[in-house]
Amino acid sequence: MSRLLAERKSAHAARRTLRTPTSYAQAQRMMFAAITRRLVNNGMQAAWTDGEDMARYAELFVKSNDRLTSFERLEIYNQQYWWRILESFADDFCGLRAVIGKAKFDALAVAYLETCGSTSWTLRNLGQHLETFIRSQPNLTAPHTALALDMARLEWARVWAFDEPGDPILDPQILARTSPECLRLALQPYVVLLELQYESDKLLLRFHRRRQSAAESTASNAVNAPARRRRFLRITAKLAKKPVHLIVHRHDSTLFYKRLAPEAFTLLTLLRKGDTLGAACASAFAGNAFTPEQAAETTRKWFTHWMALGWFASPSKTRRATLTAPGRRKR
Repeated sequence: MSRLLAERKSAHAARRTLRTPTSYAQAQRMMFAAITRRLVNNGMQAAWTDGEDMARYAELFVKSNDRLTSFERLEIYNQQYWWRILESFADDFCGLRAVIGKAKFDALAVAYLETCGSTSWTLRNLGQHLETFIRSQPNLTAPHTALALDMARLEWARVWAFDEPGDPILDPQILARTSPECLRLALQPYVVLLELQYESDKLLLRFHRRRQSAAESTASNAVNAPARRRRFLRITAKLAKKPVHLIVHRHDSTLFYKRLAPEAFTLLTLLRKGDTLGAACASAFAGNAFTPEQAAETTRKWFTHWMALGWFASPSKTRRATLTAPGRRKR
C-alpha cells in the first residue's frame, strides 16, 4: 500500500510542471498515476487532481493518432485497468457481495482498490488487505459488518490456500525421535486457521451450490425461454451459538474446509506461533475435562490424520511467506 502511494506521489510531482517527461521512468510514473485513477461513469475523469484539463495532461506522454486523441487512448488503459481488477475482485469475493448487496459491494470495491490498489504482478493478491480495510471502514459494510468480515476472511483464505506454494512435507520420523518438549512444528504456508462468528463455511458452500444451480437452470432454458434477469442471491445468517474453528487447506489440488475442536484449533495455533509440541498440548488441554490419557490418545489420532493430509512442513526448509496470510495480521 505504501509503495502504491509513493508511486502516485512521484507521479503527481512530475505532473505539477505540466512538462513532457524527460525520462522513461518519469513517463511510467505519470502513466501509472493516470490509469489507476478511478473511473467516473465508466470513463476517465475529465480533470486531473489539481483541476487541470486531463486532455492536456494526457498529451504530455501519449501521442494521438488519426482515430483517437491522447485523452481517448489513455482512457482505454484507464478503463481496462479498472474493469479488469473490479471483475477479479468480484470473482474472489462473490460471497461478500452476497452479504452486503451489489450497490454496497461496488462502493466498497472502488474505495478499497482506490486505497490499496494492485501492488503485485498477480491479481491473486488483490484481497490481501481487505480484512484490515473493512475493520477501518465499517460504514461501507454496515449493518452487516460482522458477517462481511467473516466472509471476507474466508474468501481470502480460499484464495490463499488454493494458490500458496507448499514446503517439503515433514518426515514422520522426526515426530518419533524428538521429545515433545523440544519439538517445534511448522504448518504448511497454505494451511489457514480461522475463528469465525458465523457458520460462514456452510453459508458459502450453500451459496455456491445455489449459484451453480441457477446458472444451470438458466442455461437449460436459454433456447426456449425469453431472456430473464437473473435473481441476485443474498446471504443472511444469525451468529453461531459458539465460535466456529475452521481450517482451510488443500489436498491433491482440491480445496477443503474442516471444522476443528477448540483444543485442536488452539494446538495448531500455538504450533504456528512457535511453541513446542509439549507446551502447545499442555495449553490446548488446560482446564477441560480430558484426562491426561484421553488427551494423549486424542492428540495421537489428530496427528495421524494431520500427517496424512500433509499439514506439517520440514522445519529446516520452511519458506517464509511474502504476504500476510489469512488469520495472521502483521504487527
